[in-house]
Amino acid sequence: PIHLQEEEDRKKTLRLEDLFIDTMLPADEVKVNVTVGDPVSLLREPLVTERAVSAPYLDDRLGVYVLIEALRKAKETRAEIYAVVSVQEEVGLRGARTGAFGIEPALGVALDITIAGDLPGADKKSQVSALGDGVAIGVMDSGSISDPRLVQRFVELATEHGITHQMEILPRGGTDAGGIQQTRAGVPVVTISIPVRYVHTVNEMAFASDVDATVELMARFLEGGHEIDLRW
Repeated sequence: PIHLQEEEDRKKTLRLEDLFIDTMLPADEVKVNVTVGDPVSLLREPLVTERAVSAPYLDDRLGVYVLIEALRKAKETRAEIYAVVSVQEEVGLRGARTGAFGIEPALGVALDITIAGDLPGADKKSQVSALGDGVAIGVMDSGSISDPRLVQRFVELATEHGITHQMEILPRGGTDAGGIQQTRAGVPVVTISIPVRYVHTVNEMAFASDVDATVELMARFLEGGHEIDLRW
């Protein structure tokens, strides 16, 4: 307990080996009901207002939501669209790699969330994105560099349709775009993201206006914005 800790102990970093989960069960029941590899998560009820949502797992449930709503909103498209909800992005982009290998896409768009570092006292130059500033169009991250032609096309679409948007450079971290880009002989990619505060916690927060802007931009892209010459 923190009440019994010495000052020096409070400064130490906790190791994974030092943590345990109190199940409130006798040891014999734990041995019967719990096995190695069982998933564990923190319980947290979502909080939704007209302006924002705070909940666990917005990364990347928001990406799935945007994908579904953009497909609903888009009118007829002349492209062959593969809507992929991939798995294991956080542990090696595994679903994106295998999915792209099988599909052999002409281009790939990764839908994800990104860090909104617009907090009190934070350096504006390193905040990555900000809540309320719209959909984030990814220029690069540590896993991929977006194809400049796709970046330009998304910026043009956002400007043309009056969609609030911001440019994103993520110095550390990546998305499924990194796995898609390196498939077979290479695939032109871009990442489109929803700004989220407190990423990878049970209190992730996003603004409804940013989510709506992302849906709108993706719908416009599906309708015909993808029709660009990607030949070198």
